[in-house]
Amino acid sequence: MAREGYASGPEADRIKGAARAMGQALGSNKEPIYVMRHGMTALDAMKRSDGWLDFPLTDEGRQGIIPAQQYLKEKPLTTIYAPDLKRNMETAEIIQSGMGVNPPDIDVTDAIKTWNLGKKLVGSKKYPNRPIVKRYMANPEKTPDGGESMDTFRKRFLGWFEKLTKEKRAGPVLLVLSGSCIRELSQLIAGNRDEHDLDEGGLMELTRTGNSWTCHGILGTKHGSGEEPSSYGS
Repeated sequence: MAREGYASGPEADRIKGAARAMGQALGSNKEPIYVMRHGMTALDAMKRSDGWLDFPLTDEGRQGIIPAQQYLKEKPLTTIYAPDLKRNMETAEIIQSGMGVNPPDIDVTDAIKTWNLGKKLVGSKKYPNRPIVKRYMANPEKTPDGGESMDTFRKRFLGWFEKLTKEKRAGPVLLVLSGSCIRELSQLIAGNRDEHDLDEGGLMELTRTGNSWTCHGILGTKHGSGEEPSSYGS
């Protein structure tokens, strides 16, 4: 039931859409992009890869998101982007729940879903099945059984990210990603897939000026929480 004085239904959607359009028109593509890794799942706890298997967060995983929630609640986030997987959506919803009376929308897009390696290469005791995964990385045009090639994964994810960086944004946004997407961003920005990897529930901030990127690890980063910002590009 809508509160008195508040629009609801189609009218609320129309107002929200108009506000977003105005924010994009007046905004900037220099607004920060926060990148977060989803919380821990049962497979993560066993050092196994989830892939496209749709596991929810564990209780420990939910608790592990709270530091990021506390950090982000003071940020004027305009949108939270997440793929339609339970672990990503739960993480996004926990962050959203801490954002006060006017929380950002969650924009669900499968363009930022993790690399689909098929069922044979995920959930196994070998986390991940590194020799085989590396073979597909070394031959990015090849497609694992029931999955997608590295070329296809990179095209859809990095294509989406490039579009985001060119759009005018009314304020900072948050991407709730899985490990493979975060490592692709690290490769894109730093030239090293592992330089800015994140633990489950980890958080970093990306800012761009011209062709230069600055990456500030905040929580759960390779170099520890609160690392000094690193800059890349010319």
